Amino acid sequence: MMNLKLVIFDMDGLMYDTEQIGMDCLINAAQKFGYVIDQEFGLSSIGMNANDYQKLVKEKFGADYPYDLISKESRKTRMAYLRKNGMIIKPGLCELINYLQKKEIKLALASSSSKETIDEYNHLAGFDNVFDYIIAGNMVEHSKPDPEIFLKVLEHFELKKNEALILEDSRNGIMAAHNANIPVICVPDLVKHGQDITKLTYATLPSLNEVKLEIEKIITK
Repeated sequence: MMNLKLVIFDMDGLMYDTEQIGMDCLINAAQKFGYVIDQEFGLSSIGMNANDYQKLVKEKFGADYPYDLISKESRKTRMAYLRKNGMIIKPGLCELINYLQKKEIKLALASSSSKETIDEYNHLAGFDNVFDYIIAGNMVEHSKPDPEIFLKVLEHFELKKNEALILEDSRNGIMAAHNANIPVICVPDLVKHGQDITKLTYATLPSLNEVKLEIEKIITK
């Protein structure tokens, strides 16, 4: 049984509607340098940190793949788009955060994005200083589906696995939660998962509005 004291949020695709934007910017940046990254390959890498993604693309395209140049170009166009158009916040996020804060449940953000990207996204969304703890992809050695990032969050708060709940959208994130043996709720984004992934979750729900209702049930049990 859960004794909920902490909720751990993923960021891209869970809090913010940024995964397709990020994918499009990466595909376009790669094309500028003569490389073709398709949607399927891009989707398979969701949840990876920079180091693991760099290994993946160099395995696919060879050691000459200009990772730093393409990543810089992709980030530049992505951030320019978001600064101009604003951050798209997923439905129910604000209400869920407000509810958890009222219940004095700790909030953590565990994302494979860099700390710089996380801070900028949160600033654009108006979520500066909302989270009690933030851990980024460049703060761990192994990215999702490895459980390291989630285990470090528990270590920071000195909490047990049944005192935490993870919110994720990606296959890699759900597998990381499962590998950490921490309950996870999936809110699918770009990919609708099969039974092999949904069976690993505490629940699979259509939006964060339903997540709030589910957490209310958990707290009152």
